[in-house]
Amino acid sequence: MISDFVAEDHMNRVDWILDSGASLHFTGDMNNFIEYTPLEKNITANTATPADTQIIGKGTVMMAVEGSKHMVRIAPVFYVPDLSMRLLSLGVFLRGGLQLNRNTERISLLQDGQEFLAFLPRWDGATIFIIHTYLGAKPSIRAAEQIFHPDFETYHQRFAHPSNDVLHKIGKYTNGLPSKIQIPENHICPGCEQGKKTNKIFLSTKTRASKPFELIHSDLKSFPVESYHKYRYAIVFLDDFSSNAWTINLRTKDAALPATKQFIAMVKNQFDTKIVEWMSDAGGEYKSKAFLDMLGNEGIKVSQSIPYVHQQNG
Repeated sequence: MISDFVAEDHMNRVDWILDSGASLHFTGDMNNFIEYTPLEKNITANTATPADTQIIGKGTVMMAVEGSKHMVRIAPVFYVPDLSMRLLSLGVFLRGGLQLNRNTERISLLQDGQEFLAFLPRWDGATIFIIHTYLGAKPSIRAAEQIFHPDFETYHQRFAHPSNDVLHKIGKYTNGLPSKIQIPENHICPGCEQGKKTNKIFLSTKTRASKPFELIHSDLKSFPVESYHKYRYAIVFLDDFSSNAWTINLRTKDAALPATKQFIAMVKNQFDTKIVEWMSDAGGEYKSKAFLDMLGNEGIKVSQSIPYVHQQNG
């Protein structure tokens, strides 16, 4: 990310080395991070020293570059407590889409022909190139461009888990995104895999109502073909205690309300009892204010299953 910053006299200079052999960006100073996340499991890093060096976390670094009005945001940068220097990986920058312009006096990283980072020899004639940055700069509010390259996982999650084919073509139809996103082979997203799994088997309930009309299950069924008398739906009322069912044909869905009133009146007059609880699948015809008020006025408890999970409705 690029934004203007205001330099301050009390800022501390921090040098970063451009390393063509580093596979990732590394720092051994926790103070460099503006955000940081420990790794769930430490990773052993291969270094020139015989002792094992552990990568224990990663995060984001914000750099105020010397001689520039820019701040640079780089992520991910990995934290290695044993490291006594700060390394920026040339390979990571190049894989992220930056171009390289170099000579014996300067190594520049470019994006769209503009220079974002410039590395200079540590001293005259040195072959180690570094960049001077500062801690404590205050960024302005003005907007910025990203110069770090998000990986495939970031795109996949931020765009609500699209397919690989969508991500492959997204740069062609979207401004500001790379023309081609690198998609790893055999990528498995736990969220996508879980979302594609079928439901577990619903076991039959072992509990039943203790008396007639204590619990009524109700649902609305649409006919594949309209009947001769223009009926398109049927509303079903099933008594949980006796498993007896009643159906009323309907021409429209809004007729479910008067049909239910008729059923409640029939229970009162024909069986001299009242309905205690009403179970439905939370369809629109059962969620209207008029329908719920009608059940509430009768003192009937309303229960609803999860939408589209009919197995919960008896």
